Amino acid sequence: MPPGRLAYFGTARHLERTAVHAAMDRISAWNRQLTSRALDGLGRIGGITIYGPRDPARRASLVAFNLAGRDPVAVAEALDRAGVEARAGCHCATLAHHALGLSPPASCRLSFYLYNTPDDIDQAVAAVAAIAAGGPATCAAQPAPEPPRSPAKLPRRPPPRRRRG
Repeated sequence: MPPGRLAYFGTARHLERTAVHAAMDRISAWNRQLTSRALDGLGRIGGITIYGPRDPARRASLVAFNLAGRDPVAVAEALDRAGVEARAGCHCATLAHHALGLSPPASCRLSFYLYNTPDDIDQAVAAVAAIAAGGPATCAAQPAPEPPRSPAKLPRRPPPRRRRG
């Protein structure tokens, strides 16, 4: 918002600072609740290493982890197939991964925000548990991807005619 302009979202209504703080506090509380649920669920999975503090108030609304004997990229790909969006890699924290002694310097990461639900967290935890147990990560049935098709053969066009002039 430009300085001196009290219009928000195209209206002349002034948005009070306390209202913004209250909204952000509600979002933060929701994110902490989701993160706490994820930490509790993931913490019960054998062979998992969770990085960062266990207190949701002391961390961002994400959980970085590794599964013993599993490549973090393969874990993220399996989660993707289970309908759970995850990321794997160094997350722009290569030095932190090196400091933790990770080889390769990578972890898998789940992130949460205000649009996520407790059911989303439960689905993610169940998928991670299935992967850790060595089975396929299960979720609602999804159609198998179609095999790649050969490129369509287009008729060959004759070269453009030159104008003589």
